[in-house]
Amino acid sequence: MEILELILLCLVGALGLMLMYIRSNYFIHMAQQIGYISKEYREWINNHPNRAFTFKKSKDEFKKPLVYTPRVKRLIFTQMLLNFLIIALFVVFYFIRKPDGITFYLLLLALVFAEIVMIFYQNAITYIALNVNRPIEALIHRKFYKQAQSKIKSLKKNGLTVVGITGSYGKTSTKMILYNIIKDYIPTYTSPESFNTPMGLSKVINNELDETARVFIAEMGARYVNEIEELAKLVKPDIGVITNIGPCHLETFGSIENIIKTKFELADAVKKNGYLILNVDNENIKNEMIKRNLNPGTVSVKSEDATISAKILSADENGTSFEVHFPEEVRVLKTPLLGEHNIINILMAILVARRFNISNDQIEAAVSKLPQVEHRLNVIKNPAGLIVIDDAFNSNPDGARAALNVLNSFKSGKKVIVTPGMVELGDMMYDENYKLGQEIARMTDISILVGAEITKPIQDGVRDENIETHKSFVVNSLKEATALFPNLLAPGDVVLFENDLTDIY
Repeated sequence: MEILELILLCLVGALGLMLMYIRSNYFIHMAQQIGYISKEYREWINNHPNRAFTFKKSKDEFKKPLVYTPRVKRLIFTQMLLNFLIIALFVVFYFIRKPDGITFYLLLLALVFAEIVMIFYQNAITYIALNVNRPIEALIHRKFYKQAQSKIKSLKKNGLTVVGITGSYGKTSTKMILYNIIKDYIPTYTSPESFNTPMGLSKVINNELDETARVFIAEMGARYVNEIEELAKLVKPDIGVITNIGPCHLETFGSIENIIKTKFELADAVKKNGYLILNVDNENIKNEMIKRNLNPGTVSVKSEDATISAKILSADENGTSFEVHFPEEVRVLKTPLLGEHNIINILMAILVARRFNISNDQIEAAVSKLPQVEHRLNVIKNPAGLIVIDDAFNSNPDGARAALNVLNSFKSGKKVIVTPGMVELGDMMYDENYKLGQEIARMTDISILVGAEITKPIQDGVRDENIETHKSFVVNSLKEATALFPNLLAPGDVVLFENDLTDIY
């Protein structure tokens, strides 16, 4: 009888563990998208109780699946170990007290109840597991960081030049533009998309970068003060590019002053022996440059008082024509890319390219055939005859306005925007989205807002602008938004997809 009771107890425990594993995957997935930061994960639980405290499964498909990286596997192991230890207490109690009859069934009932509670609160177990693993992950990170730091030092002795690019936005576009301008003339390696953290860049340096590269372009992201300094100590940039500074990740930085300070940690890293390039059309950058009495290379599309400046001549769905004022001559360049901010990105890439003695002829040829950067104002011809502008990786006020200007530049067809708005703007979130709503009402014919709650400020802005010809719709998902197209749109209409929130929203 004891054997049967033990088997039954173990089977119930195993079933509970299996259900805990299934449910825990959702919370581990959210933790991965948040960057495994326990504080931000706890805030996600507090801000999304309807998702954290429910057994109801979301009908929406994940935009980004859970990736079973070594870190995720370690987190799963810790979480399941915590679950197992709690279940094991019941088995230990069974061996110590040896309950029989009604007492055993009460123990079994208590185990079932405990498992139901544990399954429901796997969000809390994930939070505990994140904190348990934190010192382990710090040790692993430090090991890879030191290894990558040593490798960079060795490669730089052999002639490697490192270009560090940071900014609130424009980093990835500038990185890819620079890579495509110089790659045919000098062996170049660039960090892949999203590998812009200390751990991500350490992995790239250790596993991918080798002695054949003469230039390494490192995208440098940050969400907290001092993170650019940490990245600069890792890659040791010779050339630094600061693309733009604005209220991006304001919730984690705390203030615009902290964002400026953090981005200019790159300027501190290159000021002695390196070359700094700044976008002086951005007021935050220009003011900090003057405050620090810096003498960098500068770019502008608003003034000729810069190292290199440009004037946009024309733009349509096929690209942009612009006049570039080089120090020694003026040239008209053409590019498939759209948007004033992309011209700024090109100018910054040109300044870097000239440091490697890439000629103006070579630059002009490369700029004319630049590939579009995925999800960043790239134009897609739709089979239904629609013109689609994909700006899904944009979540900042300046970028959103630039995208609206591009949409507004199209002369024919209805102008349509699909957006959930902007996030991580801290106390500015309502006001900035409200202003975006007003501009949407003025500059588009149709707005499709994704998410009834999150787009409330945009809805208010659109309503208060009170433009009778503008039509606005609110839907729950991108799938619902595109389902409206057949009844609303016709061939030749232009659709802007502005920002696409991650699964944590």
